[in-house]
Amino acid sequence: MRRWSSNNVGPPVSEISNDSGPEAFCLRERVTLQGNDMAAIDSNMQVFAPAWQFGRRKTTLALAGTALALATAIGAFLLHGGDANAMRFATQTVFRASTVAFLLFYLATPLGHLIPSRPTLVLARERIGLSLAFAGMYAVFLVCAVAPDYFAGAHIPLATLTFTAFSAIILAVVLAGERAAHADASWRPALRTMEIIGVAYFWAAYAVNDLDHMSGPHRPDGYYGLSLTILVLALFVRFADSFWQRYKYARR
Repeated sequence: MRRWSSNNVGPPVSEISNDSGPEAFCLRERVTLQGNDMAAIDSNMQVFAPAWQFGRRKTTLALAGTALALATAIGAFLLHGGDANAMRFATQTVFRASTVAFLLFYLATPLGHLIPSRPTLVLARERIGLSLAFAGMYAVFLVCAVAPDYFAGAHIPLATLTFTAFSAIILAVVLAGERAAHADASWRPALRTMEIIGVAYFWAAYAVNDLDHMSGPHRPDGYYGLSLTILVLALFVRFADSFWQRYKYARR
């Protein structure tokens, strides 16, 4: 590993090779610092965060997301009487909580690109772990969605079953795309493409849910307007990151 030192403001940034392993968060770009010193921002994220074991960290985030969703569902269910309506409220609450996990996963890399700082780079390094945490929370939501009819012995609507099955498949596709870097080179473009489509699906699912509650015959709830605004802003951040990466590439 080589280090490029700079006499200007800001900490030194490490340059790592392509074979530095999965712990490295690689942005694969160069930036010009003050003066004419060049530094790679393919920085080893271990500089900014504790050097936990690779597998243990991802597992911890996955279990934390799942446990948080389960605790949220159980708490909401018990606090609202423990009946069928309480189960629907618990489902809605878990869905809202999963929105936060999705946004963290959705914005992890763009924020690391656009605002390279200690918190954002640590967040970007944990993208795979955040995807697992989101997957765990969303899986709990899907279970909650079918639980009321299942435990009541009623017929589960076909629309609910279709949505649950399709969402589970898309969730698996997104997780597979997150592991594309470890797949055979011939599979990487396809996995990345499927991941992009899957992420877009979940963004649309949250946005459509917000629009439905804002325009349909529902009780007024300021949450949905706020949620939709944040989703749109997050989309703009993704667009800005894409534009910025293309702009830097064109200038090289």
